[in-house]
Amino acid sequence: MKSKKLAVIGGGASGLCAAIEAKYFDNSINATVFERMPKAGKKILVTGNGRCNFTNENLSPSHFYGDSIFLRRILTSAFADTENFFRSLGVLSFREDGRIYPRSQQASTIQQALVDAVEAADVKMRLEEPVTSLKKSGNIFFINGECFDCVIVAGGGRASPVHGSDGSAYPLLESIGHTKTNLYPALCGLTYKGKKLNMLKGVRAECKATLSADGKNLGEETGEIQFTEKAISGIPIMNLSHLVKKNKQLSLTLDLCADISYSELLEHLEGARGSTPEKELESVLSGVINTKLGFAVLNAAEIKAHTPIKVVTRSRIKKLCDILKGFEIEITGTRDFNNAQITCGGIKTDEICAETMMSKITEGLFICGEILDIHGDCGGYNLHLAWTTGRIAGCSAAQYLNK
Repeated sequence: MKSKKLAVIGGGASGLCAAIEAKYFDNSINATVFERMPKAGKKILVTGNGRCNFTNENLSPSHFYGDSIFLRRILTSAFADTENFFRSLGVLSFREDGRIYPRSQQASTIQQALVDAVEAADVKMRLEEPVTSLKKSGNIFFINGECFDCVIVAGGGRASPVHGSDGSAYPLLESIGHTKTNLYPALCGLTYKGKKLNMLKGVRAECKATLSADGKNLGEETGEIQFTEKAISGIPIMNLSHLVKKNKQLSLTLDLCADISYSELLEHLEGARGSTPEKELESVLSGVINTKLGFAVLNAAEIKAHTPIKVVTRSRIKKLCDILKGFEIEITGTRDFNNAQITCGGIKTDEICAETMMSKITEGLFICGEILDIHGDCGGYNLHLAWTTGRIAGCSAAQYLNK
């Protein structure tokens, strides 16, 4: 009997897992992965700053965004045990603040484990071969004119096109009836207006960050932020970035002393005025926050540098405390897709069966990974979705071919 032919469009995190799981279910399936890049899993190599935090200890639904019922079914799937899946591929784990990394702390370990598993399963890898056409006639799919019995689309989103996610898979699915929601860069820095913060380039600070639009609180995160040229980054900022979308009149409020109450801060500064009256204010602030941040706070308070604290009135000290507890920055938007880790938005999940990842529009078509309209916070959550949806799609596709 002629073996069934399965095509996987996209050789990234989700596509590789899909191919592996399909062959695990039925090794006789003739599986082919189409990847437009010269290397499979290239984007994996840059995740987690090259260390690849491939999942997280805390997989609470609060860390994921999209249709809650769809997500719950994915997160409770038998294929959601990511750590044991990679252990089966020979990868031991390392934990750090809830994040789970390969024990080698090298993203290449994860990428190579997947590539090795694909090769061992005798999956055909067709690198540097982009898919430009996806059609179905009767029960047969045509990819670039070539016949297949079943197709898994794992083409990724639009984020980080240099690593393979250029958005080229969306039109393929739209051409056969699927719907794409609006796309936005996510897990990326926020850009700010003006040049007054350029002096803070390279500064890191622990703070609570609150993002607002038209005066309405969109969300808040606490942790280390980083100032870069024309943007603010760090895990708290990246976790807030998906909230920007089309919102206007955005502002970011930073509590630069989140671990100190307003009254404690006021008492400290007033105490300095009594004990060291000749001390310049920037020197006093350097005992509280980063020196460069201190100068930025003084600028915001319209206090000149080298001002002795003894001449600063109580009302001005209160103003300094207000700014330290609420340093406001006008936000112009997010960095672009070239500088984003993931895509917010994608193929509508109400057009897909969560238990199988099969399209409700086209039988025999499965869709998984970042191309879906679901995403997660920074910390391994998006990779967890990619592995899990890919594995569900792969096993389901194999079952479909064995009907």
